[in-house]
Amino acid sequence: MIDSAYAFIPLIVAAALTLLVFIFLIVIAIRKTAKVSFVFFLALAALLAGMVFTFLNREPTFLYLMIFLASILMLPYAVLKSFVKQEDRSKRNQSNSSNTVTQKRLNIVYNDEDISILDVNRQFIFTTAESFNNPQGLPPLLENFGKKIVELTHADGSLIVVLDDFEDILNVKNLTGNFIPCYEIPENIPHKPQRVEMNMRYMQFALKGNIFGEILSSNKAEMINEPNKDSRIFKNGDEDFLKPGAYIFIPLYVNDSPVGVMGLSKNPESGDFTEAEFDSAKRLGEFVSASIKATSIHNEIVERFSLAKEGEIAGNVQKSLIPAKLPAIPGISIGTFFNPAENICGDYYDVMVSRKDRISFVMADVTGKSLNSMGIMLQLRAMLRLIINTTQSAGTILTWANRGISSENNTVDHFASVALLIYDSINKKIQFSSGGTNPIFIFGADSKLKEISGSQEPVGVEKNTEYADNEITVNSGDIVITCTDGLLEALNGDGRQYSKANLENIVKQFHSLDGKAIANKIKDDVKKFCGTAALHDDQSLLVIKIK
Repeated sequence: MIDSAYAFIPLIVAAALTLLVFIFLIVIAIRKTAKVSFVFFLALAALLAGMVFTFLNREPTFLYLMIFLASILMLPYAVLKSFVKQEDRSKRNQSNSSNTVTQKRLNIVYNDEDISILDVNRQFIFTTAESFNNPQGLPPLLENFGKKIVELTHADGSLIVVLDDFEDILNVKNLTGNFIPCYEIPENIPHKPQRVEMNMRYMQFALKGNIFGEILSSNKAEMINEPNKDSRIFKNGDEDFLKPGAYIFIPLYVNDSPVGVMGLSKNPESGDFTEAEFDSAKRLGEFVSASIKATSIHNEIVERFSLAKEGEIAGNVQKSLIPAKLPAIPGISIGTFFNPAENICGDYYDVMVSRKDRISFVMADVTGKSLNSMGIMLQLRAMLRLIINTTQSAGTILTWANRGISSENNTVDHFASVALLIYDSINKKIQFSSGGTNPIFIFGADSKLKEISGSQEPVGVEKNTEYADNEITVNSGDIVITCTDGLLEALNGDGRQYSKANLENIVKQFHSLDGKAIANKIKDDVKKFCGTAALHDDQSLLVIKIK
């Protein structure tokens, strides 16, 4: 969301210039002083629409999508101009025969009619753009392309395999018509047409040991009209539907970046592929490569927007769990410090006042920073708030909460470090229990920061864990501190941790201050210690000063 009015001055100027260019292009088209591709009009219209929408709604997301769409519209045109050679004007005007040859080089021959490659390009652009709104993504787009490719090349079948983004594997993404298997069919697949076709739709190919991997690695298109003489074409059996015919294999690349392989096949009775069909297949492969890449980029952008939105929502929910204002409690002063590393934070703390002899403090650190972690945090908070209002001890409360989080019906594999303290202001006693890595310290009259928490499993690991009860008597001036490990393990530029020693030094220096002031001093010291080093984990602190 853009709030400043001044931020729109460059946008208004850019929109005005874009409109001016659009008008000039119309004038050029009317006067025919030069050829103007319709792609430029579509790209400029998309940009102009994005700018107007952004200005009216103060929301830049639509502008980003329009910029992306304009780029996609220009990409096939740029690919065409980069790969298709055109004769200069003087050579094109030398003779009618040379004009005919040049025209055929730019056309795909189909049913004795010349179909302009630009017309095909236009169809592919619109099909790709329409696929952006299809939640099924790439498969429907490639199905459309497969049908068109088979039609234009007179093939009987086509197979498109796409390179996996994370593994060196080619996955079949589209099978159109009757593509005769050129690879070895697995032994457990019966040689029946339906079973072989079903297996082919879910096949994966390595980058070695098969013709698809070899074509992609060599980045060289091949036409094979004599498959029985090519050792790379596997002969699967004597059944008619398995007898290989002619093949074309096209490597799919975008700017030297591998995308996949497109294969075309003809049945033996359909004859050989011609050079014209081979040439058409290579040009169509360029369009398919660009469309696959564009769709992949679009899906990544949409996914990032979606994750960012989910993260923002989850972050807002998480922040709502942190007390907006600490309660005023007679006899103690409280200070806190909360510094999340990301939108979705694993830390949370809570302060709950049931009565004068039962004031509860929670410091929790849930593993992970996903929406599943957020779910565990919400469950844990709800359970603790419910049980704390009973008369049960701190250890029993943690034990019950652990059973709820570790329930057999809970399929989410997450756990939490929890420190629970219950303060009795009448008897000046603190009952406490903990599980995981959140330490509990006390700073008393001896001017030493002592860790009083024990070592037990985090909440959610083992359903039958019983958490221990502990109790200490506190005096005026005592300081009780609990925090998450993100604070003590915070790193500076040299890779050193903040550690308990630094925490103790600050508490010694400023122990005479109230809880809030001590927490602020610790916060400033941690920030100074870390400097410009990146924050790797959430940092949370709770300081309780006994008056």
